[in-house]
Amino acid sequence: MKAFKSFIITLAIILAIGGIFLFARKSITKDVETSVETVEASAASKKGTANPIKKAIVSEAVDQYIENSDGKVKEIAESMTEEDKDTVTEIIANNVELEDIPEVQAYISSGDTAGLMKYAKENLSEDEQAQLAELMLKYALTP
Repeated sequence: MKAFKSFIITLAIILAIGGIFLFARKSITKDVETSVETVEASAASKKGTANPIKKAIVSEAVDQYIENSDGKVKEIAESMTEEDKDTVTEIIANNVELEDIPEVQAYISSGDTAGLMKYAKENLSEDEQAQLAELMLKYALTP
């Protein structure tokens, strides 16, 4: 009789724990899904926004490049909308490392277009290269 009583108590405890687990499962699943979404959103926002310091340095370098340029490059840069300029700056800032900025600025200062193109091919994704090419065509073909 004592063994039967212990068995019933153990069974009742296991059923209670199982019931609590089943009841809480939706809440736990929802918490996990929310955590995953938060992590994914955080990763996406980090990828989409450049460090403000890098962005300022890149923006200054781009402005310097435009000032030092003549002819078609200066004309194209001056005709670009602020949104497109920001897109270019954002792409560059997202992909240039702080230790690489002097190298990139050297390309810009010396007007080394081939060096800049090589750096872009090595450091930009195909999508980013396509975005820059699209902007280049948009303004290069504009009368």
